[in-house]
Amino acid sequence: MTCDLEVVVLFGGEGEEREVSLKSAEPTIDRLRQFFNVRPIRLDSDELPVHLRLHKDLIFPLIHGDFGEDGRLQYLLEQGGYAMVGSGSKASRLCIDKMKSKRLASRCGVPVLPAVDLVVGEALDETHLQKMLQTETFVLKPMDKGSSIGVHLCESFQALQRIWITVKSGHWMVERRVQGRELTVGVLQGEPLGVVEIRPKVGFYDFKNKYTAGACDYLFPAPIDADTSQKVRAIAGEFFKRARCLDFSRADFLLEDDGSIWFLEMNTIPGMTRQSLFPKSAACCGMSFDEVLQRIIHGAIDRNRLCNLLK
Repeated sequence: MTCDLEVVVLFGGEGEEREVSLKSAEPTIDRLRQFFNVRPIRLDSDELPVHLRLHKDLIFPLIHGDFGEDGRLQYLLEQGGYAMVGSGSKASRLCIDKMKSKRLASRCGVPVLPAVDLVVGEALDETHLQKMLQTETFVLKPMDKGSSIGVHLCESFQALQRIWITVKSGHWMVERRVQGRELTVGVLQGEPLGVVEIRPKVGFYDFKNKYTAGACDYLFPAPIDADTSQKVRAIAGEFFKRARCLDFSRADFLLEDDGSIWFLEMNTIPGMTRQSLFPKSAACCGMSFDEVLQRIIHGAIDRNRLCNLLK
């Protein structure tokens, strides 16, 4: 029987990370075409494209943040019976929600920074926050956004309050702020890859630094001792398993000078730009970008019981 399956890469979307998705899609599509039949589809609205083919298309979502990582796209694909790459709707909804992720991590014995969820418009109580978070410095962030969009580092309660009164919508949380090294670990089919350290030249790893060439130094593998590396990788692998992620994800951490490790979040559709962290994590293990993509696709083929996509 002739197999005419295609890898359908969905990218774009309406969210704030649309441009990141466009950048991820370009090199991914280019490399996938070396090995598979590929059909790119740019989405300009938060809905499934027409003409997807049951049992003949393998959908590869590359939409970051809204619609792509919050489980809505995955739910539509599941309801339609389409085969897809990556985590399903339940895992996606869990991982995009930083408070739900913290609760799961805590149940698994994974160390997380204390945080409090906020309702837009509510008054902040300095004594309550300092007691709950055991800190006088804070991080204010959206509960369900990626790429560090909307993250504010606050040196005092007064600074937190000044920013908070400007917030008019969304789901937010405030977290204890710690000074530490920024680490990340890719997980490929349940296997934790290498640890990458990110060193922004100015400020922290915010949206601008993430997507500006030359704004950060990346050390891969990270210059940390073997025991710390093993712990970080083990946490990434365990959370991937407990959250029931599939195919590939990337876990972010902070490492304090005293050796404390803090799990921050799991990204179910990590960036695949030329500056992205997941390919760097794989490179620590001697894996090329091509090898990573082939493993992701072939794993999804096997899981979905599809025929071979090789040309």
